[in-house]
Order: sequence, then C-alpha cells, then structure tokens
Amino acid sequence: MELSFGLLAVSAAVAGAVMFVALPRLGAPAPLTLFFRFAAVAGVTAVGSSWMYAIYGAGGGIPTLVVGDVAMVLAPGLLLIALTALAGRRTRNATVVVLALAVGVAVVTATVPLPGSLAVKALALAATCGACAWAASRSPVEPFAPLRVIALTTAMYAAYSLSRVVVGGTVGWDSALYGMAFSFVPATVLGALAVLAVGAAVVRVRFGPRDEAETPQCPAGAAVVVGDWDLASAAYGPDRMRNLVADLRAAARDLDPVAVDVPRGVETHVPDAIPALGNRLRSAYGWEPEQTILLVDGAATAAIRTRPGRRARKVRISART
Repeated sequence: MELSFGLLAVSAAVAGAVMFVALPRLGAPAPLTLFFRFAAVAGVTAVGSSWMYAIYGAGGGIPTLVVGDVAMVLAPGLLLIALTALAGRRTRNATVVVLALAVGVAVVTATVPLPGSLAVKALALAATCGACAWAASRSPVEPFAPLRVIALTTAMYAAYSLSRVVVGGTVGWDSALYGMAFSFVPATVLGALAVLAVGAAVVRVRFGPRDEAETPQCPAGAAVVVGDWDLASAAYGPDRMRNLVADLRAAARDLDPVAVDVPRGVETHVPDAIPALGNRLRSAYGWEPEQTILLVDGAATAAIRTRPGRRARKVRISART
C-alpha cells in the first residue's frame, strides 16, 4: 500500500511538473504562442515516455512504468490543449480533463498488474488521440494541410491503441499476433513516426503558406471589442481581462467560424453583433450582465479601424493575434 501511494505521488509530481511548464501562459490572448508552447511540451513528454519504457525494460522497476504511462497519456493530452488554444477556444476544461485522465492512469498502473494497466493506458490513448483528431479536423485555422496531417496521424494512432486492447483481449497478450504488431518495439516505432509527423505538421503551421479564402459580403460586419479597458482592468485585473477577450473571440467563432481577431476583440459578420455576442457569452460562457455591457463597437470607439459593410475581401484565417 505504501508503495502504491509512493508511486502515485511520483506520477502526480511528474504530471504537475509537465503542466507547470505550459500552464503559466493559459488565458493569454495569443493562440499561436499557446499552440507552440503546448505542442512543444507534448513532444518532449512523448520522447520522455519512451525513455521511461526503455529503462523499465532494462529492469528499472514499476516507478519507471508509472511515469512512462503518465507521460504517454499526457503527450496527446497536451496536443489536444494546443489544438484547443489554436482555435481560440477556452483551454481550462480540456486541461482539467487531461490532468484527471493522467492521474487516473497513474493510479491504475500503480495498483493493477499488467496487462490490465496496459489495457487502461491504451484506452486512454485511444480517447485522447481520437479527441485530437476531432479537434484538428474541425479547426478553422489555416494552413489547413498540416492540421489534416495531425488529424490523420492521431486518428490512426487512436485506432492502433484501440486495436491493441481488442487483439490482446481476444487473441491473447502473449500471442504471436500481439507480439508482432502491438508489443513494445512496434508500438515504439509507430509512436516515434507519429511524433515526427505531428512535429513536422506543427512546424508547417508556423512557416507554411496560408491559403486565402473569400469572405462573403455582410452589411452587418462589425468589430466588437472590450471597451473601458483601463477601468475594467482596475476592476477585474489583467488576467481576467485577457480571459474576457479570449471568451469574446471564442463566442464569435461559435457564431461565425471566419471571425478575425482584432486588438481587444474580434471582427465578425454576425448580424447585430453586440447583442448576439452578449447573448452567447451569457448562455455559454457564464458572463454576467455587467460584463456584457463592456462590449462596444470597435469602430465607434476608435479602438480599431474597420469598415462595416465593405465589399467582399480576402482574409486570412490565422492563429495570430
């Protein structure tokens, strides 16, 4: 029992240390920066898990297996948070789910012998990789090609992880089929290829060409920003103000997937933008009435320069803010 609690403490410390590297930038109004931060930590975590498994195979003991499983689940979990941030959406819920999943896997690995703990870890990987594939495939951010690579790669690894459980549970964990396709060596090789593919796609998100898309004409086009910035900052503090801006941009993309970020707000073609966004923020993001009255027309307040009702133009749906 003492050993199990010790292993759980070690795994929780590892999960906390990994998330500590990424979380200080949570809520900052820079989706691209957040994306690279979480994606980089995810890559390092994936490599670290492989090292832990190699040490465990060389006789490192159960602590290395626990840490390896935690890191293995955290890697796609951090990628999921990165994709959530890239789309301009709130990352708090995804972060809580990923941490809970990592701690759950740690508990199982520390208390349940193989192959039971392996099955649970594989199912957790299938769930997180599947969520990554879904998030990447639905992301409105361009360039679209690298996001499709991320979606395809994580979907394939989700299917592979699920297949490990199916084959192990039906044919046998010691069967020749499992040893040939799903044991440590083939799983490590496939995982390394997945990390390389996702890493290359992440680099392309930063440096790849961005396709241009036509935005339809909309007479109600407007820039909606958080007004009374100095007064509101004194009341809520800078961190809360950044979260308000992030909520505003996420709500705008809920209603208008091609909404474009502007300083302290968003430019959208939603009709009656201010009341529409106010209603969305109250219903989906928990804003209070005194917060929604901060929403103002960016052009009217001279917060940004915009031309509502302009003709169709070329825009870039970019993660930059």
